[in-house]
This record gives sequence, structure tokens and C-alpha cells, in this order.
Amino acid sequence: MAKGTESDDARLLTTEEISAILKVSLNTVQNREWRKRNGCPLFRIGKRTYVLEARFWKWVNDRGMTHNVHTHQA
Repeated sequence: MAKGTESDDARLLTTEEISAILKVSLNTVQNREWRKRNGCPLFRIGKRTYVLEARFWKWVNDRGMTHNVHTHQA
């Protein structure tokens, strides 16, 4: 999961981790239309898609999904 520094601001989550947290399929998270419609702050590095952990949790909180997602963090 962690790439770069150990800082929460720089930690990257993979699409696999995002789908597990949101309890949606991996195909849903990887779907371009779903990402556009929901505004999930994902970005690509090569062929892989990631999100900065801090931005992801801010997006979750801003959408009021805090109580709907699995919030277990390692």
C-alpha cells in the first residue's frame, strides 16, 4: 500500500484497497464513468490507478460516506 514516504499525505491506496473500503467491485472503481460521476480523486501512474490516502478520506468525509465505509486502517 505505502509508496514513497510514510507520511499520511503521501501514502497511496490502490484500486483494490479502495474497492474493499467502499465495498464496491474493482470494476466499478476502475470505471471511468463512475470516477467522473463521483469525483473520486484517482490518478494514474503508468497502467495503475491510485489515490492519495489523505485526499481519499477527505473525499469520503465530504460526501458524507464516513458511516457507510469500512474504516479499518492498518
